[in-house]
Amino acid sequence: MEWKILYLDQRDVDALGAQDMAAALTDVENAMSLGEKGDAIHPIKGVMEWDPDRYGPANRINSMPGYLGGSYQMAGIKWIGSNPQNVANGFPRASALTILNDPETKLPLCILDGTAISAVRTGASGGVGIRYLAKETAQTLVLIGAGAQSRTQLEAATLVRPSLKQCYVADILPERAAAFARDMTGTVSFPVQAVPMEALKDYCQRADIIISATVSATPILDADWLNPGVLYIQIGGYECTYDAVWKADKRVVDEWLHVIHRKATTIAFLYADGLLHDADVYADLGEICNGKKPGRENDQEIIYYNPVGMGNEDIAIATRLYRKAKAEGVGLWLNYWY
Repeated sequence: MEWKILYLDQRDVDALGAQDMAAALTDVENAMSLGEKGDAIHPIKGVMEWDPDRYGPANRINSMPGYLGGSYQMAGIKWIGSNPQNVANGFPRASALTILNDPETKLPLCILDGTAISAVRTGASGGVGIRYLAKETAQTLVLIGAGAQSRTQLEAATLVRPSLKQCYVADILPERAAAFARDMTGTVSFPVQAVPMEALKDYCQRADIIISATVSATPILDADWLNPGVLYIQIGGYECTYDAVWKADKRVVDEWLHVIHRKATTIAFLYADGLLHDADVYADLGEICNGKKPGRENDQEIIYYNPVGMGNEDIAIATRLYRKAKAEGVGLWLNYWY
């Protein structure tokens, strides 16, 4: 019996709607919901890191397998490499490949570029958090870091909180923040203003939502930057102090077991040092999506949210694109089994 695999390259994936943030928000929330319901399998992320003296921080390749039930009925894996030095050579810092497998035969169905999918799903994971954890009337957003990830975080935030009126961005390289502001102005519904790094504290203290997406190895944000009512989303690494995590009235993650296994963010460091325990984490976001626990309950709560990212979110988006590609005749069919 013959078996073919559909190959979708970067252009195919983009044409099929890989960067459709509204659709990604639905897919990512569905993945979180199915995971909490037990209708999904999401093994712990495999991380390979080597030769840090030569390659520096954030150099790794991650393996992220999973299975989704519900309307997806799909297995797969995301294989993603990261090297910040790639940017200087015209390549993205993170580059991904996603493979989808038939859950019945276990044979591969599709191989597709996963770089855009990875970026948009991380933005969507922040957006789902904002949907449930930010003030309904949130007006001011502060972005720490002006890389590709902040762009998708901004897009998701504007979709779930159209009340936003101001967005300020800061970066260790002020010129990159200024470029971000120029690029994003006109693509969102409000002006974007670049803010020098030294003024960041003042803007954070007035923010309704703060998102940090950097590769920082030392804390940027301290507890006194967080005022009542703020939602702080930590996307990157060691970006805030221990006190900032403790100041939150609620600590929420996408999935706690994945966070502590990855050991990449401040809340995971607290746990590894024995200073924070399971009971100190309020909820996995899937519990809130499914109505098991309330999200934000008043406009005074300080909420900390750390989504570490799971392969099932990529699989959800990739499944949508694969099915659309088959329906529209997009992509290249490759022989696999004769």
